[in-house]
This record gives sequence, structure tokens and C-alpha cells, in this order.
Amino acid sequence: MNILIQAAIDKIGDPDSAENACVTVDEKAPCILTGAGTGTPFVADEFRQTLDRLGIGDYVLRERVILIHAPGTRFPTTKLDVVAVTPFGVFVVVAMKFGGRIAPGPDADTLSVINEDGETVFRTSPVRRQAAAVRCLRSLLLQHACTVESVAVAATFPCALHPLLPESILEAAELYHYLRLRTIRFFSSKQRHVSVARVIDVIESRLDSRPEAFDEHCVRMSASPLRGRGE
Repeated sequence: MNILIQAAIDKIGDPDSAENACVTVDEKAPCILTGAGTGTPFVADEFRQTLDRLGIGDYVLRERVILIHAPGTRFPTTKLDVVAVTPFGVFVVVAMKFGGRIAPGPDADTLSVINEDGETVFRTSPVRRQAAAVRCLRSLLLQHACTVESVAVAATFPCALHPLLPESILEAAELYHYLRLRTIRFFSSKQRHVSVARVIDVIESRLDSRPEAFDEHCVRMSASPLRGRGE
């Protein structure tokens, strides 16, 4: 293993060996609505500023929406912090609202979060949390040749990310580099530009825009045996 990576791992700590590691807190936490002060506006602004900095003028952002990803099922909805539609693809953006030292967990679906006291708790990976939404949007947008990616941006400070976390889990300062590479990759492939207007229409056709949608979603999720994992 590369010496620099090993040093980073040693510095952050080995969550698997933590004597005071806790169970996954997502399964205990109540459903909390996203809104002002929760990190979502911050992440949306960072995404907007980054696209502007890249010179991308044609894009649409939707904040704090409920996606109907599995109509007719017991748990048909997913809460999305930000959805960004750009000429080079759609991004399902999670505002990661927990800080500390964040490292890989015992499996690909879990993160280890180490607080200031050295205590470790396990949280469901934001990539896992948004998997159903990403699958739904990819299916809906297949005919539009539109890529769909899941991105998580840290919205709580202080926050230190382990170097071996997935590249889609970012600090806010890393967002520009992440999207710049996506832009370069898209233009290098010479793909046809995504029709932002058409794609946002398709997405909005599957959003539950009723005022009571958030409350109903929270009630469903609080009754789920996997509470917090599919939210």
C-alpha cells in the first residue's frame, strides 16, 4: 500500500478496531425534514456557484423534493436534497449533515464517523441511501441518453474525509474539480448535449409536489424496519 495512503489511514484511525463503536445511528434517528439551516441550501449554493464558475449557463436545480421512485409499493418515495440537471448529466446531490472524521465502514454501504471524543458511529453511506432514486432516474431518462450520478457533499464542519472514501463523497472545496472532470469527460466523448428542459420535465413528472408530501414520507419512513437506509 502506498505510504501516503497508509499514513492517512493511521492518522484518521481504524474504525473497525474502535472499542466504543456504536450501532448504525441512521436506524435510530427520526425522519427530519431538510430545510434552512440543515445544510441543503449551502450545498445547493455550492453546486450553483461551481456550475457558474465552469461557465455552464444552462442548468436547473431543484431543492428538497420528494421523488416517487416506486409507485404502488409500501415505501414509494425518496427524499432528495438537491437534483441538478446539466447539459452533461443529472446529479442527485446529498447534503451530508454529519461532521467529524469520516472513513469507510465495515462494508460498502456504511460509513464510520469518529467524533471529537474518539467515539465511532456507523452511518448508512449517502451513495447507498440514494441508490433507489438513481436507479429510477436512470430508467426514466434512458431514452434521453442522460447519465445520472449520486454525489454527497459535506455540509457540516469540521469534517475530515478519509482518502479512500468513494470519489463521489466530497468536501465542498472538491466540488469544482469533480465537476470539471465530468465536463472534460463529456466534451471529450463528443456526446450530444442533454436537453435540460426535457429532462427536468421528465423528473418533475415523478415528484410529489403536494404540501403534505414531506410529512407523509416521514411517517412512512419512521415505520420502516430499515429506517434511515432508504430515505
